Amino acid sequence: MSKTKMDPSAATYPMPVVLVGALVNGKANYMAVAWFSQVSAEPPMIAVALNRSRWTVEGVVENKSFSINVPGRSLVDEADYCGLVSGEKHDKSSLFSTFYGDLKTAPMIEECPLCFECSLANSLDLPSHTIFVGKVAAVYADQHYVKGGKLDLRKMEPFVLDSPGRSYMGLGSDIAKAWSAGKKLIKK
Repeated sequence: MSKTKMDPSAATYPMPVVLVGALVNGKANYMAVAWFSQVSAEPPMIAVALNRSRWTVEGVVENKSFSINVPGRSLVDEADYCGLVSGEKHDKSSLFSTFYGDLKTAPMIEECPLCFECSLANSLDLPSHTIFVGKVAAVYADQHYVKGGKLDLRKMEPFVLDSPGRSYMGLGSDIAKAWSAGKKLIKK
């Protein structure tokens, strides 16, 4: 099979869609983001890359906190809207029921099946974006999506962004057992 050399800026892999919450000038604001990942297990930490021109950045820097809200498929229109308009000109918080945890400065979305409350631990300025690393202060999940103490992703219905295809995609079926499928290739 031959390979085709592609433009290095082409993001050709699916990325999870989340809504980053921040208090900006005392008002809850939410921004759609796909550049997001867990980056540490102990302590649990999450990183998110935000373009410095975005209004949300002001709130993260001001309050040293933010939230990560994982929308389900039923919130795809609202999530897309939060990526289309600026909170500086539009009240995106009016789309959701907002709640706060112990930090009191990281607005979270009641309608999202899973929410992470984060205190700002570190940041890294890149040419166009700042990577904000948040220490997870608390995690909130709707009981409806918890099964045996674990999240039921099928019920949650999170979605990913196919950036080049300009579409949102749902989860597919299981293909193998993680940390197990490759064991058959280990030489004894």
